[in-house]
Amino acid sequence: MIKDRFMTRLIALVFMIVLFLVSGCGGRNGTIETPASATLEPPTPLIASPTPVPTPTVPPAPAAAVVDGEDVLLSYFEHEVARYRLALDPNQPAEAESEINTKVINYLIDQQLLSQAARAEGFALSEDELQVKIDDLASKQGSAEAFGEWLQANAYDEVEFRMALRLASEAAWMRDKIASSIPEKVEQAHVRQIITQTEGNASAALLELNAGGDFDALAARYSPATGGELGWFPRGYLTYPEIEEAAFSLPVGSYSQVIATEIGFHVIKVIERDSEHLLTTDALISLQTKALNEWLSQARSMASIEIRLP
Repeated sequence: MIKDRFMTRLIALVFMIVLFLVSGCGGRNGTIETPASATLEPPTPLIASPTPVPTPTVPPAPAAAVVDGEDVLLSYFEHEVARYRLALDPNQPAEAESEINTKVINYLIDQQLLSQAARAEGFALSEDELQVKIDDLASKQGSAEAFGEWLQANAYDEVEFRMALRLASEAAWMRDKIASSIPEKVEQAHVRQIITQTEGNASAALLELNAGGDFDALAARYSPATGGELGWFPRGYLTYPEIEEAAFSLPVGSYSQVIATEIGFHVIKVIERDSEHLLTTDALISLQTKALNEWLSQARSMASIEIRLP
């Protein structure tokens, strides 16, 4: 009996504990509810972003000079120096490296200025026109192989040669434009001179002229080979501006006082003058060269030029 009562109480106690647990942790109607905040979501897959591959940057080619923002490539300068050396006369005294570098970089700067001006003036050389020039040069070498050998012998590759030919074509167009500004006929003076090596002889000749002496006879006495003939020349042609100034200021038929220059002492006579006299070939080239040099001097003064030679 005691054992049965004990078991009955034990079962009742267990039942009460179960009932307490169910009523305290369960939901309504005895069902167990899981709080919304405790609901487990399926894991979100992680998608890795692709690692960006950096674009390789090609460093700019080094420049020997920069002319108004345009590079004169160092490699082009170095090859031009090599080509300059190839053209030197081996029988002449060797030029210093610094002298060669100065000549070449100045030439390339001038070329760049002329090229830029040509493009600004509207000159444009198409790729087809450039190729025609290259093909013509190749044909003059006899074959493509011979032309390739010529390029290699003169320190060119195909890319640099195309660039150099384009620059040369543009610069040549601008040089021709500058040269064409000189007309074929300009004011010129026809002059004869008495030239002596000493001031005393020139003064003696002037005294004789003032006394009524014949100019042509005196000129022939001191210069028997030429008779003192200077011929026709325009302004800006003579090396000595003192003679030129007298030639264009004296009345026709008159002669000057003694004029001293580096080569002697002169008395000149203006034989005639013409406002539109045809230039000789030599005088035309001289004036064209002077015009080009003046243009380049002005262009350099106005340009931004940075020389970067090592």
